[in-house]
Amino acid sequence: MFQVPKGYILIKKEEYEHLLSTIASLTKRIEELEQQIKKNSSNSHKPPSTDIYKKPVKNNRVKMGRQQGAQPGHKGTTLKLSETPDKIIPCVTEGICECGQKISEISIRNIERRQTIELPEKLIDVIEYQVEVKKCKCGKVHEAICPQTNRIEYGKGIKSLMTYLNVQQMIPFERLQEFSKDILGINISDGVLEKSNNDCYNNLEITETQMREAILEEEVLNVDETSIRVEKKNHWVHNYSTLMLTLYFIVAKRGKEGINEIGILNSFKNTLVHDRWASYDIYEQIEHALCNAHLLRDLKYVHEEMHKSWAKEMSDLLLFAKDKKDKGVITDLNYYCIEREFRRIISDALDEEKPSKSNELKKPGKKAKSKSENLLNVFINRKDDIFRFIYNPLVPFDNNLSERDLRMIKLKQKISGCFRKKESAEVFCRIRSYISSCRKQGYSVYHSLKMAMHGNPIKLVPVCTRI
Repeated sequence: MFQVPKGYILIKKEEYEHLLSTIASLTKRIEELEQQIKKNSSNSHKPPSTDIYKKPVKNNRVKMGRQQGAQPGHKGTTLKLSETPDKIIPCVTEGICECGQKISEISIRNIERRQTIELPEKLIDVIEYQVEVKKCKCGKVHEAICPQTNRIEYGKGIKSLMTYLNVQQMIPFERLQEFSKDILGINISDGVLEKSNNDCYNNLEITETQMREAILEEEVLNVDETSIRVEKKNHWVHNYSTLMLTLYFIVAKRGKEGINEIGILNSFKNTLVHDRWASYDIYEQIEHALCNAHLLRDLKYVHEEMHKSWAKEMSDLLLFAKDKKDKGVITDLNYYCIEREFRRIISDALDEEKPSKSNELKKPGKKAKSKSENLLNVFINRKDDIFRFIYNPLVPFDNNLSERDLRMIKLKQKISGCFRKKESAEVFCRIRSYISSCRKQGYSVYHSLKMAMHGNPIKLVPVCTRI
């Protein structure tokens, strides 16, 4: 009779193979979870707000050996004397000199100007219109023309300030009311604040249409999107940015359906800079340029966490090309060197990514590719989109322009939590589009908002040819 040696157990072959398969599956799952923990905003597309684990994060910036503070050649900013001061206070010399001469009798040699920039004691003016009412001997009543119809109301200046603080600085209504009472000495209701925003929104309808038409003529357009809560549901703010224009739109979908609802990319035919979101690739009439900042983070992860040497070499090549582009020294020789180095890195990467032979049980079906293999395929299949920034001088290296314009949308959600109505979100997006575009073009935001409140907003329709 067969006896099982001490320390061993006897199981069926099917059970043994099942155990091996289970161990292999669990091992793979553990590796996947460990990789998720290692991902953060510095080596993936994850935003900084998701960096839960407080382990030291390596900075992506390369040390340049410079000292802290302003660098040589930096143009500093300082206060300048105003040529039109609102109040002039003469400081008169008095007394008697040591020699006995009265100082008041000495002729003035020169006047030294010194200025203080200060808030006025009274921050608001109350303007009263005294409307003449006359009655003719025939009985007809004549009333003078007055620019105001209500008995009492807040002026366009105060409404513009409240709209700016609410939309641009994202101060909620309750805190705006505290500010108005504490600083301005006035009580403003929710209704006045909401109506101010709605009036500005309605007056900017034509301006938004003009901006949409202008963006379609741009040579290069940066796009991005981010989620925000509206009516307790997830919505998406889509951003379209150039150096001179910004447009925000809020829709219920992130992908093709939402993009088509906005209706800009359907007609755009030039170069689009984005972060590789698949929904942008379906527009075949567009020339695509990928954000290399995202690719650098992906390469960093593949190099540091997956120990792939080709990722570091590709990262160095991208930074080399960026440096040459920034210095304006891209030549035919540089093009040749970049192309040759790129082909060498791809060749080495293909060798490095070859699957190693193992004793693991083979499962039926197609094996899923690793993150490094997927990233390598991006460089192989989309080389032109990645390096378009060196071939086209108008194309930027990254998509930072759009990401900067979109960053404050997430701050709005952190402050307010959500929009209770989609109409409020649409008001926020249109007014913020106008403010951002005014700032880019150097207009006074407060003056521009006042003009919008009066129904005569700034015309923002320049075509930007350089991003």
